[in-house]
Amino acid sequence: MQLEIKKDAALAEIKKFSTLSQNQIKSLEDFVILLLQENDKFNFIGKSTVDNVWERHILDSAQLLKYIDNKNAKFADFGTGAGFPGMVLSMLGIKEMHLVEKAFRKTEFLRRTKLFSQNRVFVHQSKLEELSNIEFDCIVSRALAPLDKLLGYSKKFLKKDGYCLFLKGKNLEQEIELAKKTFQFEYELHRSLTSQESNIIKISKISQL
Repeated sequence: MQLEIKKDAALAEIKKFSTLSQNQIKSLEDFVILLLQENDKFNFIGKSTVDNVWERHILDSAQLLKYIDNKNAKFADFGTGAGFPGMVLSMLGIKEMHLVEKAFRKTEFLRRTKLFSQNRVFVHQSKLEELSNIEFDCIVSRALAPLDKLLGYSKKFLKKDGYCLFLKGKNLEQEIELAKKTFQFEYELHRSLTSQESNIIKISKISQL
């Protein structure tokens, strides 16, 4: 019952910035059911977040839609894990999403969850260092690496007019200062809906100093 209440609260929040069809809601529900089943075996998400999966993982991922102008662009999620935020964004309307994850168990899970999306999902079992010959309009990521490393990865794969959306925690200010020692970039910050200490950073025009 508690999970149901939290699900309804998360969906109500998502509806404030995105249309939600019954099919999309059903997809998210099926995704969460499979995630929680598989989590008992593989610990895809922290056990402390299981009871709050709808806010901590679904809403947290979905909020990036507020800062996406074109759902028809080509997206990638670096270090997607169990599909956050990329798989959620795909189910909510991103037409082409590339999920990049090096762990075999997680990519197997992602290939199963592709069925929940009406859009194109490509799963790459690969380290970012091994990925090549591909470019994206937008790169998203959550909890993969410090900002300077993320910019280093992203610069290689980002189209000229592309941008990044990263979900970052409380150390973001220090990460920005460190990244400025290696890269020049434009950015804007937005407060996270799911944590007072977290922010979304939207970055464009990345160049190496």
